[in-house]
Amino acid sequence: MMKNNPWDNIKKPSTDISINAILADTKNKLEFYWAKDTYDNLIFMLQTKQKTIIEHNIPKINGINISLRTINKDNQLILTLINNSDKDMFYTLCVDLLQSTKDLMDEILTVKTILKRLEKWQYFLKNNKSIIDKKQLQGLIGELYLIKKHLLQNFNVADTLNFWKAPLQSVQDFEIDNMAVEVKTKSSVNSITISSYEQLFTELDNLYLYVITINESSKNKENSFNVFDLIEEIRKLIRDENLLLVDNFNSLLLQYGFIELSEYEDLYFKIIADEFYLVEESFPRVLDVPVGVEKLTYKINLDSCKEFLINKNIFKSLGVDND
Repeated sequence: MMKNNPWDNIKKPSTDISINAILADTKNKLEFYWAKDTYDNLIFMLQTKQKTIIEHNIPKINGINISLRTINKDNQLILTLINNSDKDMFYTLCVDLLQSTKDLMDEILTVKTILKRLEKWQYFLKNNKSIIDKKQLQGLIGELYLIKKHLLQNFNVADTLNFWKAPLQSVQDFEIDNMAVEVKTKSSVNSITISSYEQLFTELDNLYLYVITINESSKNKENSFNVFDLIEEIRKLIRDENLLLVDNFNSLLLQYGFIELSEYEDLYFKIIADEFYLVEESFPRVLDVPVGVEKLTYKINLDSCKEFLINKNIFKSLGVDND
């Protein structure tokens, strides 16, 4: 649920051709408006004298009608929500457009940024993605941390991105040559949640658990970071090797369900530890699921798994250096 509905204070206009609107952000270079039409539809509108929005191929977004019109010398890009049941997602999209342009001073660049953001939302909603919550965000951070700390230090960018299977809805998060890696994050409680039976089984030669202990933190704490910091570090590593592959990485983030929203900016974390476990025959796990059981979720106490910890030399022999 949106905390403050900006459309609550807007009355439905009385004439068929009018729109009632209030300025959304007085500090933005462009004029953005929250608005309603005579059908009481929720509207987000951009008004500018730039012709860029008229000349550009405007993306089509599921659940949102996007139209263009010119009034006198002003060009308007109008986003109208089709179904009010989607108003939370619509509000999130609108705030994202505001946030992504708030520091831009060039009007043409601002318009182009808006159109680029709409293209990302087009992909996101076309594939019926859901925005990840805080718990899922920590899971993403765990996978990104593995990419940054271990994979990009030992494999080239193209291979590393190909190893990352979680955005493709694969059973395990990574498939690295002859082995699979499942990533789990936890707090100070020394247990992890297995959310499906298949997570601890693979047809590849080996299966490993990469467990990261991660705590919530704050911006001013030493070694704290948010997801944007981590993503930018990875993008830099990718750019240094192959600039063209940055778009591949960005596409994987979208497939994962991650859009760079402002609500993630204040979520800071701190990595306490990371460990690798070999999942072999005697590793504590559910070995069989009774007929009729469709979904199985259980916890594993890692205190009972110490014998399966992989030391540095063993893991390094597989091509990943566990420093």
